[in-house]
Amino acid sequence: MANRHILAIDNSMDFLNIALAGPGGLIDERRIKEARSPSQILPGNIRDILSANGLSLDDITELRVTLGPGSFTGIRVGISFCKGIRAASNIPVRGIPTLDALAFPLMDRDGSYLCPLIDAKKSEVFLALYRAADGKLLRQAPYMAVKPDQLPSIVKPPCICFGTGLRIAEGHLAGLDGVTIIRGTYDHIRPATLVDERIEAILGEALPLNPIYGRRSEAEIKFNVTVD
Repeated sequence: MANRHILAIDNSMDFLNIALAGPGGLIDERRIKEARSPSQILPGNIRDILSANGLSLDDITELRVTLGPGSFTGIRVGISFCKGIRAASNIPVRGIPTLDALAFPLMDRDGSYLCPLIDAKKSEVFLALYRAADGKLLRQAPYMAVKPDQLPSIVKPPCICFGTGLRIAEGHLAGLDGVTIIRGTYDHIRPATLVDERIEAILGEALPLNPIYGRRSEAEIKFNVTVD
């Protein structure tokens, strides 16, 4: 599409990631870390990246946003922001599960299982298990939160484990036959991943634009309610 411009937002982990793509591919990307709350920094940074590239929201033909799991607040802010733009401008929004985006850069490791791990606090990790096959990313297990000592029963060899969750999980993975641990390199989502042409193969056209929390929030547990 000659005038296609995609604006993608990831606010599900430690950084605010923004990517902007046009007909020729990636135009600009930002990785932002601030002490202020996500709701304070998101609108201004969106304005900045658009303005810096001579664009406005009127030029955007598609929004993308990560759905989680990850930071409960960050997820909700990112999704709510995109829903607000959609309501005002009718720009379509597509959701990307955070763990899918983390696994994406390794999808060329044909024949391997991939296990991205996010530090979920409370001595747990968020994860999903994938199989890399023929340049595709095939999810083999649901998005979940588990204790690190459960990992040996979840991973399958040959498996590549990576992500911020290694901080508490590595001791339960080290020494397992067929398990490779990669530290640091794939801990965070790369903004360019969100607008990569190949990720469209794993984007669900009908994927509900709902948060993927991986577990119930403290408020849901305390008050025995369900928050969508």
